[in-house]
Amino acid sequence: MILLGILAVGFKRPALELSIWGSLYALGLVTVVFGTPIHVALLSGLDGILTTLPLLLVILSGILLSVLLTTTGSLARIVTWFKEAAGDVFGGHLLITLGVGNFMEGAGVIAEPVVAPMLHAAGVSPMGSAALSIIGYAGLMTLEMAGIIVTVLSLVTGIPVHDLGVASAWLSVAATLLMAGCIPIYLPRPSGGMRRLVVVLSCGLLVGMAALVTATYIGVSISGIVGGLALILVFMLRGFGRLKFNRIVMRDLVPFMFLLGILLAVNMIPWVRNLTFHRLAVTVELIPVHAITFRPLFSAYLYLFSAFILSAWVLKVPYLQLQTVLKTGFSRGWRAFIAMGLFGAMGQILAYSGYGENFAVFNEAQSIPWILSKGLEAYTGTFYPVFVPFLGWVGTFLTGYGVASLMLFGKLQVQAAGILGVSSTWLAAGLAVGASLGSISSPFKIALATPMCNAVGLEGAILRLTIPLGIASSLLIGLLLWGFL
Repeated sequence: MILLGILAVGFKRPALELSIWGSLYALGLVTVVFGTPIHVALLSGLDGILTTLPLLLVILSGILLSVLLTTTGSLARIVTWFKEAAGDVFGGHLLITLGVGNFMEGAGVIAEPVVAPMLHAAGVSPMGSAALSIIGYAGLMTLEMAGIIVTVLSLVTGIPVHDLGVASAWLSVAATLLMAGCIPIYLPRPSGGMRRLVVVLSCGLLVGMAALVTATYIGVSISGIVGGLALILVFMLRGFGRLKFNRIVMRDLVPFMFLLGILLAVNMIPWVRNLTFHRLAVTVELIPVHAITFRPLFSAYLYLFSAFILSAWVLKVPYLQLQTVLKTGFSRGWRAFIAMGLFGAMGQILAYSGYGENFAVFNEAQSIPWILSKGLEAYTGTFYPVFVPFLGWVGTFLTGYGVASLMLFGKLQVQAAGILGVSSTWLAAGLAVGASLGSISSPFKIALATPMCNAVGLEGAILRLTIPLGIASSLLIGLLLWGFL
């Protein structure tokens, strides 16, 4: 973590370099210092690449779609339409950042490939567009992705999904407010600073409360979608008289309507979800302690590729222009593709440190995740809950995605709760929300956003600000958790 922090913040190195040095250092650390056999570490790295393959395909398909929509002017027209609904430029930025971002992530579509270019087209700087495409949904991320994060945490800890979802939703309201308060940092700054802050916080509160009510009374699987949709509907109703539903804009919205419809179907219709999630799944075991399940008809990448083809057909893109789009998309995407694959490898190398020959023996004292969590528990005592969200932040920072953080540290929260005599549900929820806030500081996530808005090479500059914001936010959530317990 210190190495990546120095390279990112001090030297402003791009994500590809961070991923190479981070992976090499992790490999040396676990083999030389922690005694993990080299072939175990290498197989763990390959497992990490294979595990992140669906996300890598989402990156590639998302880049192709965003390049196509940008090249044809479709994205600019959609942004203009959103501005009409919002009434002004500032409102349009909030609508895209908090509304569209949470709606996309809630539906299982990674938001960065859509939100980052939208914000850039709306006049936000490249660096601001990349950062806001993550900040907008990070506070609510625990409830996003059709509830899969809470589901994974429930499987790891044994705590019921509903209980975890409600506890996470309460903490996510505060996390969403914290992230909303960061939004003005990255936006152009006209007059009305305090009024703008009040508006931003009001929008954040609306998103968080809508998700909380949904998680409590309906279910966590659609709470993220409802949070983003609530803000979109408020802006749409507010600006209904200004909206013009012309044929061109409706045509531009076709790929998004397609994505919304198909992803709602695979997430919400029981027999479709059972078919795509369970029956049409393929499981691979590269290492004996981790099964990787591929669900091509449930994951977003297949439908993003389909949306790209559909959009090219609906917009009647000429063949030569389509060739240019493909060439541009691949040239923008290959660095992010490799970087995120290596970050996935690094995460699994760290996660499976402590295993012996053929993964047959596990030594806790040689496991980096075990040492981090138990050491933090031992040295903080009754103040341990303050640092639980920070532990989640660390896991996401190291591995690139929040689910891996829960896999690393989730079970240990149940053990810590028993020692301290506090609620394991709230400790686990605090870990999850901290892991979600880690998204804004993750080189993995930043690498996904920067190719979308001409910010490649600015990853270090972005992390220089988002790392302190992520740490501060996670500790504030920790204080809230400690006070509640």
